[in-house]
Amino acid sequence: MILAAKIAYDGSKFFGFARQNGYRSVVQRIEEVLQTFGIMCNVVGAGRTDKGVHATGQVIRMEIPDFWQIERFLKLFNQKLYPDIFVRKIWHVKEGFHPRFQAKKREYRYIFGKFYGNVWLSPYISKENFGNVEKIKQGLELFVGKKDFKFFSKTCKEIKSTEREIYKTYFYTHQIFGQKYYIAGFQANGFLYSQIRLMMGAILAYSLDQISLQDLQDQIQGVRRVYSYPASPNGLYLTKVIY
Repeated sequence: MILAAKIAYDGSKFFGFARQNGYRSVVQRIEEVLQTFGIMCNVVGAGRTDKGVHATGQVIRMEIPDFWQIERFLKLFNQKLYPDIFVRKIWHVKEGFHPRFQAKKREYRYIFGKFYGNVWLSPYISKENFGNVEKIKQGLELFVGKKDFKFFSKTCKEIKSTEREIYKTYFYTHQIFGQKYYIAGFQANGFLYSQIRLMMGAILAYSLDQISLQDLQDQIQGVRRVYSYPASPNGLYLTKVIY
């Protein structure tokens, strides 16, 4: 039977989602656990998160024998994936389902603050230097729309086009263990390699007056590359995939 699953994982424990020779990846770990059940299949995901990037809503596709009872499989599967990966939901899908190519929207959130806080939170919240919060909000709004994000991506030969459409961005504060943190959100039809981290890096630089509004607009419009330092991966989460 063909199954889809919504999974969460601790990206600090992996060298990214996709399989990498010699490095521990999310896909590799899932496939290793499936093999303990005698299930040999290739796991496909909706997005390839980078090293250190987390997920609360990644979607994967896998195939297991028909004799399995779904609830029992889910219970045993989570027991073996613990503590770095957790399957939040699992359901039947049709033969041709592809979590990456059929996804219509993907949503990420970036959690950050400007101080060193709880040591246990450091892998999950980015410590960043930033300035005017209103400029961060303004910078986020500039990215909305269909644009060529060639200057907000690391080189990848597999990419046929650098054009993407960002449907919305948002920004709010959140209390974690009594401390105030900031959360920036992005929803788009897809994202390029390291795109969100590069966008956040440029936005934070603008908030500090390290680059001007014109600089940021030029880079967004594909006129010239001004800033190319990505923000930390620690606070980045793939939170939702919409079909």
